[in-house]
This record gives sequence, structure tokens and C-alpha cells, in this order.
Amino acid sequence: TMDGELLLTILSSVAQQEVENTSAHVKKGLKMKMEKGELIGFQGCLGYDYDPTTKSISINEEEAKIVRYIFKRYLEGNGGSVIGRELEEQGYLTPRGKTKWSDTTVLGIIKNEKYIGDILMGKTFTVDPITKRRLANFGESDKYHIENHHEPIISKEEFDEVQEILNKNKSARSNKEKDLFYNFL
Repeated sequence: TMDGELLLTILSSVAQQEVENTSAHVKKGLKMKMEKGELIGFQGCLGYDYDPTTKSISINEEEAKIVRYIFKRYLEGNGGSVIGRELEEQGYLTPRGKTKWSDTTVLGIIKNEKYIGDILMGKTFTVDPITKRRLANFGESDKYHIENHHEPIISKEEFDEVQEILNKNKSARSNKEKDLFYNFL
């Protein structure tokens, strides 16, 4: 009936408003915790163990060997796919427990600031509380960087050197793509 449809529309609007209000309160609480330097949403990281009761991160030496190997090989001039293949041959599992290492998994490890003892919170944000869709944060929301949060696996110098190589490779790829595009025209 028309009355039923009207009531359903009103109730669904009220429910949606309630979800949005709850989401806003949760976001505000998380933001306050991040401002205080509390670790939020840590989902594990190759080379580290997380204790949820103390909210502390400690080095897992077995996994840390893999992380050090990845950085060492990258500094020696090997790419993500070569390193991934080597890890597969050595029988190492990915951070998600799989046998197949992709170059994006290797590069994700290389780009992760946690390996120098820092934490960057707010890398992603929720776009819509209903769908719970998350996007990478490119400045739409605040980020919180905490230096020297836990024991590093990789030195800052080594990490910076790897980031420099990554940026050079990225700009070289970008220039190649531009050249291909203009040659195509």
C-alpha cells in the first residue's frame, strides 16, 4: 500500500542516518586514538608479530630474514618478479600464506615504512559507511606518522636508498610510456 511504502521510506532514511552518525562517531574516536599515537587497525606484517593485548609489535626473526633478503636483492638491482621467483624457489610463503609471490607483494614490502620502525596510519579511508568501500588516502583524510614506534628490521639509510631506486624506476617507466604514446600518435 501507499502508506506502507511511505513508512518504509521514512524508516530506511532514519536507519541510514543512524548508520552515518555511528560511522562519524567511530571515525572521530579512531582519529583521537591516532592523534595520541595508539596503534589502530594493524593487520599483521611480514617480519613482525603483533600482540593485541599490549598492542605492541615485535620482530619475528624467521620472517625478518625474508624481509632483509628482499631489500638486499632489490638493492643489488633485482626487480620484484625476480625476487618473487627466488622466494618461491626457496619455499617461502607470502604474508598471506601463499606459495606464489607476485611482484606487487614484493614491492609492497619494499614500500612499507613499518620496516624502519615507523607507523603511518590513515593510508586508506572509508568512502561510504553503508557499502564500507575503502580507498587509498591521497590527502582526503588525515594521516598520522609515528616515528620510532617499534624495532626496525631495515636501516633508514637502506630503506631510503631503496625508495630512491623505486622512484627512479617509476619515472623511467613513466617517460617510456609517454614516448610510446607520442610515437603511437
